[in-house]
Amino acid sequence: MNDRFDESPAASNPAMAAAQASELLDRRRFAQARALLADALRDEPQHLDLLFELARADVLEDRNDAARDTLSQMLQLAPSHIGARLLMFVVEMETGRLPEAEMLILGLLREAPQQGELYAHYARLMLRGLNFDKASRLADEGLRFAPNLDICLRARALCDLVVQGQNIDSTALGRLVAGDPHDLHTLRLVVIALLQAGRAREAHQLAQTLLRADPTDASLLQMVQALRTTTHWSMLPLWPLQRWGWAGSIGLWLLMLVGLRVLDRMAPAWSGPATLLLLAYVIYSWVWPPLFRRWVQRD
Repeated sequence: MNDRFDESPAASNPAMAAAQASELLDRRRFAQARALLADALRDEPQHLDLLFELARADVLEDRNDAARDTLSQMLQLAPSHIGARLLMFVVEMETGRLPEAEMLILGLLREAPQQGELYAHYARLMLRGLNFDKASRLADEGLRFAPNLDICLRARALCDLVVQGQNIDSTALGRLVAGDPHDLHTLRLVVIALLQAGRAREAHQLAQTLLRADPTDASLLQMVQALRTTTHWSMLPLWPLQRWGWAGSIGLWLLMLVGLRVLDRMAPAWSGPATLLLLAYVIYSWVWPPLFRRWVQRD
């Protein structure tokens, strides 16, 4: 079958051009879609369908700033445009602007409180924000209104994986991610958010599950190795340094120095051993983590 599109009729018909561009984007033929949209937008620069497909192209190619500009233009022309608002929600969520994304999805839900798809999107947003209980409730609510809708089923699967710690085999997880690549992106961001929240053990478990689904992913392997280093029992004495970084390090050293002064006054006999113990801890914090990290990487 010939994949080539006859672009001349579409150039004079914006609706046809938008439909053809949408099909090209679904097939990930971005260059052709952009060329078609550029030709059509020269004649109809404010055509909503054309602008929407242009924004879709930007989102699919991770050009979120460009997508936001195009969607803002659309919403000035048509403030109630549902597709533009939902795509803007996706852009805001993907760029970490979670409060802005939540305002958009709440506005859509007020207008369509029985749309299961919206609850599924909201559940993903709550996963990004580590509000796992609410994410689960939203996924269940979406299934109540749309029990067979694929996006709702995937949102529930994401919550089962992240919230309840259920073991999803690699085949099932592969199908989940294949259904929507954004699911994998969501899970990766949840791993990072868990780590930033000091929940390294949970981050490690989730990253391991993702790696089992795709053992060839080098970035996931590096993530798992780093998390394995962070969560190993031998790192427990260094937890304050890992949890709060430089602030934790400074606070811990100040606390130890004050403790040594107090000990020197109250129990001088213990001051010497305590100083040696502190020195051993400092050496341990400098030497052991890089050695262990190298050992993990060779394993």
